[in-house]
Amino acid sequence: MKKYLNMNTLYLAAAIIAVSAFMLPRVIEAVNLHLNGISYIADQTEDYYKITEPVEGEYTVELDLNNLENNEGKILYDDGDSQISVMKVVEQEEMGYEVVFRSHANELPDGAVLVSGIAHDYTQDGTTHSIEAEATAGKDAHQLSPSTATGLSYKDGDHFGFYLDAPAEDVDKVAVTVTNLQLNLWMEKAIFE
Repeated sequence: MKKYLNMNTLYLAAAIIAVSAFMLPRVIEAVNLHLNGISYIADQTEDYYKITEPVEGEYTVELDLNNLENNEGKILYDDGDSQISVMKVVEQEEMGYEVVFRSHANELPDGAVLVSGIAHDYTQDGTTHSIEAEATAGKDAHQLSPSTATGLSYKDGDHFGFYLDAPAEDVDKVAVTVTNLQLNLWMEKAIFE
């Protein structure tokens, strides 16, 4: 009986060691992702595949030009995994407004997904961040020019913006439509091997 318990203890200890050896790298990866955010994955070019694809469709948000703070948090895009909301609308002296959107990513078990106006890509010189989204406003759908674009400066995403010219007529609300959003997907290479 004593020999039987010792063998069971040995098998149990070996199983615990084997499972721990398999799980420890995954736990470390999850902790790094949680502490450092999506930029941790984006910087791991040897361990993750990166795919960027345009997102089909037009996405519109109505902005209140009389009370700019009321626009904060309005949703431009939400697919259940990623979300883009209005971060702020700032009045610019004699130019109109700057509309800044905040993109929020979703962590996956083996990577991350971020829908944004920015394409985050790898090059020989490092990571690039280029604004690809286009925006129009008002009934006449005039083009908005890009104002700002960041890298993955937040744990869960980035922000990007456009300049909105002051409307010619006195209007309270204006609809801003954004197209050519970018799906940024990072997947761990190990799952494909």
